[in-house]
Amino acid sequence: MNVKAYLKIKVINEKGKCIYYRRYRSRSFVANFIKMIFSDLSRQSVTLVNTGGSAYSTSGGSALSVTDGSNDNSYGIQIGTGTTAPAITDHSLTQLIPNGTSAGQMQYGAVTVMSPAINTTNNTGYITVTRAFTNNSGGSITVSEVGLVANFSGQNTLIIHDLLPTPITVPNGSTLSIAYEIQIAT
Repeated sequence: MNVKAYLKIKVINEKGKCIYYRRYRSRSFVANFIKMIFSDLSRQSVTLVNTGGSAYSTSGGSALSVTDGSNDNSYGIQIGTGTTAPAITDHSLTQLIPNGTSAGQMQYGAVTVMSPAINTTNNTGYITVTRAFTNNSGGSITVSEVGLVANFSGQNTLIIHDLLPTPITVPNGSTLSIAYEIQIAT
C-alpha cells in the first residue's frame, strides 16, 4: 500500500477571482505521524513532541483530530513564514503566522475534513483536509511554509511540515485556501 499527501494552494482576491493555484506533492510527514499510527495500532506507549517543544507520552487509542475551529491557530492546517527545510524531527512550523487582523496576521477559518472517497475500480482512496485564511492585516503577507497539526491525546502535535517551492504573497483582502489530500493505494 502507498500513502501520499498532496498540498493544494489557492488565493482568491477581494473580487472573488482566483489569482494563484498550485498543487504540490507533500514530502514531509514527520516522525510524530508514524509514531501516532504505531501507538494507535499497537496500543503501545510512544514519546511525541508537541508544538511547544515539550515531550509527552501516549499509549494509543487516543482520539486524533485536526478539525480546529475559526479564529484559532493552535492545530489543524497552519501557515508560516519560515524558510528552513523541513526535517523528520520537526515539531512546529519555523515561524507561525498567528490568527488575527494586525500586521503579519491572518484570520484562520474552521478546518473541515471531507468524507473518504474510495474508488474500488483502481483501489485508491483519499481524504481532504481544508482551511481558509483571510488577510485583513492591511498589507500583503508572504506564506512560505504549511503544516498539519493534530490534537492527539490532548496535545497539539505536528504531523506534516512543508516548505513551499515558491513563497506565496497574499494581498490584503484576499483569501488563501489550503488543502491537504492524503491518498492511499493498493
